[in-house]
Parts: sequence; C-alpha cells; structure tokens
Amino acid sequence: MTSGFLNATLLICQFELKRLFTTRKGLLYLITFAIVWYFILLYPIRFSADLFAQNQNSTQGSNFFEFIGFGALLNWKIPEFGVYWRFALIIFPLLCITIASDQSCSDRERGTLRFLCLRVSRDSLFFGRFIGVMAIQTLLILVTVLSTLALALYRDINLLSVALNSASAIALNLVLILLPFTALMAALSASVKSARQASVWAILIWSFLAGIISGLSYYLPALANLKILIPGYQMTELSQLAEWQTLELAYIPLLQSLVFLGIGRWIMLRQSL
Repeated sequence: MTSGFLNATLLICQFELKRLFTTRKGLLYLITFAIVWYFILLYPIRFSADLFAQNQNSTQGSNFFEFIGFGALLNWKIPEFGVYWRFALIIFPLLCITIASDQSCSDRERGTLRFLCLRVSRDSLFFGRFIGVMAIQTLLILVTVLSTLALALYRDINLLSVALNSASAIALNLVLILLPFTALMAALSASVKSARQASVWAILIWSFLAGIISGLSYYLPALANLKILIPGYQMTELSQLAEWQTLELAYIPLLQSLVFLGIGRWIMLRQSL
C-alpha cells in the first residue's frame, strides 16, 4: 500500500516536471522567466552589488545604507547575494502564486480529475502535484542562485568557497519559504474551479488575514501570535538576517506547510470530482 502510494506520487511529480519542459505553455513560461531574470541579474543585482562592494568598507557608505533601510545587506560577505536575497524574498512568493495555482482545479473543471482518480488515489494526486510544483520552483531557485554565483565569481574568483556557502544558505531558505505558499495554493486549487480564482483568493486571504490580525492585535496584543498563520509574515525579519542565520526562522514555514497541507488534503478528500 505504502509502496503503491509512493510510486503513484512520484509518477504524478514526474509528469509535472515533464509538462514544464515538453509543452508549449511550459516552454513559453521558461523562456519568459529566463528573459526577465536576465535583466534583473544584469541591472538591479549587478548595479546594486557593485555599489555595495565599493562602499562596504566605507563608514560614510555604511551610514548611508543604514539610513535608507538597506544596512542589513552589509552583513553579507558577498554583495551580489545580499541584493539577490532581498529580490528573491519578493519575487519567488509572488511567482509561486502563479506557478502553484493550478494543481487540481483545471482538471476538475475539464472532468479529467475523475479520470485520474480512477488510477491513483486522491492523496497521491494531491501530494504528487504539490511535490512536482515544489520541484519546479526548486529548479528555478537553483538556476537563479547559480547565475548569481557566476556573477560574483566573475568579479572575484577567489570568493568561490564563501560564495558556495552563501548560495547553499539562500537556496535552502528559499525552498523552505515557498513551502507554505505552495501548500496554500494546493488547498485553494482543491476548492475552486480555476487557477485565476485560486490566485485571487490567495491574494485576498494573504491581504485580509494580515489586516484583520494586525487590527485585532492592536486591541488584544495576545492575538499577534496568530500572525504565524500568514505565509511569509517572517519576511521582514528574514531580510535583516544573513547567511545561515536565516535558518533561525525555518520552523515557521514548516509549521505553516503542515497546517495548509492538512487543510488541503481534507478538502481534496471531500470535494466532488
């Protein structure tokens, strides 16, 4: 039983990866992502990293960056990764809402979900799609991290060991950060009829939940602890950390992921096909 579940889950995961590289829609997405990332890497990251590198050991420069709220970037040994970290904390969660929005809803709308569930269990389909989407996002993270690594080494090849350490810390942390966002989208995809609806609901839940909890916690400070239910609420704290210090908050996305996956599985098992 366990072996059959794992095999089916891995097959669904492999299908998601295959669909990215073999369909016109998937290839168009990859090309678009590559072009957009090329310009982000070439201009904002490279320009900002050069600026930080020039002023990293300057007291006047450090005071300026502290004044504009970017002093935490000076904690990174390699400026390219400091700037990349700030960009990634914004770009990848937003990207996740798009990539992970259609884990099961379009299949339900077309009627193919019932066909798939005749051959695999709903659990295999739910978790297989989730793992597949996470695998795609992990691949994109690795590509962007490696391109940033190449940019840093192009500036100074002697930074190899330090750069590899920074790259590993960032890649692992970004995967952890995206887990609850992907789990939330899996739950929404199991309950709505289209990917657009899932994306809209994700933004609404993200915005209103943050607003409601912030408003209530103003009157009842104890309710501020409910912020742990908001995916990415720790982003502000993460942006102030560097290197492996960012793992200090790893328990938050892991806990959120378990909650959203549990809710999503419950919806998937009870939702009509």
